[in-house]
Amino acid sequence: MSEWTPKQSADLYRIADWGEGFFSVSPEGNLRVHPRGAATGMNSERSVLTRSIDLPNLVGELERRGLRRPMLIRFSDVLDARIEHLAGCFSEAITENEYGGRWRGVYPIKVNQQAHVVEEVVGFGAQFGVGLEAGSKPELLIALALLDTEDALLVCNGYKDRAYVETALLAQRLGRNPVIVVDRYSDIDLIVKASASLGIRPHVGLRARLSTVGAGRWIESSGERSKFGLSADELVRAIDRLRAEGMLDCVELLHFHIGSQITSIRAHKEALREAMRIYVGLHRLGAESLHLLDVGGGLGVDYLGGGTDDPSSMNYSTQEYANDIIFAASQACADAGIPEPDIITESGRAMVAHHSVLVFDVIGVNRDQSPAKPPACSEKDHAVLHALKEAVDTISPENLSERYHDLLHGRDEAASLFSLGYLDLPGRAKSETLFHAGCRRIGEILAQLGGTPEGFEDLNALLTDTYFGNFSIFQSAPDAWAVKQVFPVMPIHRLDEEPSRNGTIVDLTCDSDGRLDRFIGEHEEQPTLRLHPWNGSPYFLAVFLVGAYQEILGDLHNLFGDTDAVHVRLDDEGGYEVEHLVEGDAIAEVLSYVEYDKRALSERVRRTVEKALRAGRISLEDSALLRKRYDQGLHEYTYLSDEG
Repeated sequence: MSEWTPKQSADLYRIADWGEGFFSVSPEGNLRVHPRGAATGMNSERSVLTRSIDLPNLVGELERRGLRRPMLIRFSDVLDARIEHLAGCFSEAITENEYGGRWRGVYPIKVNQQAHVVEEVVGFGAQFGVGLEAGSKPELLIALALLDTEDALLVCNGYKDRAYVETALLAQRLGRNPVIVVDRYSDIDLIVKASASLGIRPHVGLRARLSTVGAGRWIESSGERSKFGLSADELVRAIDRLRAEGMLDCVELLHFHIGSQITSIRAHKEALREAMRIYVGLHRLGAESLHLLDVGGGLGVDYLGGGTDDPSSMNYSTQEYANDIIFAASQACADAGIPEPDIITESGRAMVAHHSVLVFDVIGVNRDQSPAKPPACSEKDHAVLHALKEAVDTISPENLSERYHDLLHGRDEAASLFSLGYLDLPGRAKSETLFHAGCRRIGEILAQLGGTPEGFEDLNALLTDTYFGNFSIFQSAPDAWAVKQVFPVMPIHRLDEEPSRNGTIVDLTCDSDGRLDRFIGEHEEQPTLRLHPWNGSPYFLAVFLVGAYQEILGDLHNLFGDTDAVHVRLDDEGGYEVEHLVEGDAIAEVLSYVEYDKRALSERVRRTVEKALRAGRISLEDSALLRKRYDQGLHEYTYLSDEG
């Protein structure tokens, strides 16, 4: 019996580092979700004592309800806990600094626009006054309909036309609190004209284009060349223009944004210093009604759990982030003798990333099939095969580097001889078998020695299995492909067994980029993940922290559509309830997105079948079965099923 323990699995996959107390491993080796674990600020050791949901059991029960693999599980209580955590950090900072303003967070709809997610954010955030941020006309219409929290802000960003501005202004008549942000200088004309036409005084925000740049993958979206924002000259001209229109008292908000997923707290500090200089400057120009500071997004999520400034990590905590914002605003306002503003954050990623988990099953594995004992060589075999066999037979801990180089040389020489016609196909096959047998023997010795020395970096790739997952990276985790984002990935069961294989994960698409080959390592990213041997039985893996951007950025590569999704929440009786169930795309739906009509397709197949019948190429029975399968297929899930 294996001596491997669930705690070793928890340590291997570094759950405590990235999980924020929401996940643990049970004594039975199953992954548990603690949806309210972080709401009370519990550390990972205490969070296992809070109420939990056994994830593999949940997956089984959801399948019996009719959900299909892959499935996206949204834990509503995690979303609630993340909002509470963010509000709590600012509350603590405000109290500590005796700050005169308050926190008024808004959720940027673009981060996850799914209706149930936005509704839950509004509902959970109501007690903290959380509002919404709209960056487009469609998002404004969503916010106008859903945001009914008294005094919550509706921040209106993005490109605007007359209809956008008029809709935002008229929202005031419904009791909403829209702030129309001037992202480009030309927005002022739209606001002035629409306001005069409707007779409604606007709430105006000015977006500053800071010289400070962010830190991380989106650094190019910040600084003086950023897409939105007013330069210092435009800010001064905006104040003069609004004063001339008798609307200077409408300026209530200063906004800035230095990018998404800011990895370094230093970037936040520098941006705040510059922004507060602008805030004080606007006050001195006469904008005394200014009382809101919108620091934009950028609060990171530590996907790696490393606490570094790696693009997939962050070197600060949410509490440090809140402390720095409150301190910078407090100090600047005290020095200038002006009131402290309310603080608005657009920290959508930090609110929603943790609450979604993608679960998928493994449908196959490609692995090294080299025999335990390397094949013998006969007198007829080419000399290169004898050299490879000798290299394999003489491997020892003392000569690993030399023999590894011998194996690489022999493999390359055999490939060259084969191309030139001096080695036949069976000989080429034997050379590969000998090479892999030698690599595996070296790998076993290195494992016993406890490490991979310099010069053996490529050996892991040679000994890596490929696990085929029933999902599409382009649909469910597009940032893993597009920006090389690292997401936590691990099995959700068998965690009381030692994962003895090195693996990478590929999806169902035919694209070579449809693979996960960057995983959380001990100190940095690593190219393989420790996984269990697959024996054909159900084996479930999960990708975590996919609640931000992944769904809305999903791509229909190979026409794999949305997955089944479900909202799960703890109930008051010690169990859980399924609040919402959203069916994923059927094949006919996905085909309609690219302008195929299922009836037209079915009719074309019917006519082709009739031609084949007349030509005698198909029987009546087979033609009926083909048409049945075709029509059934149009209504089925785009992913694979193991039924039948």
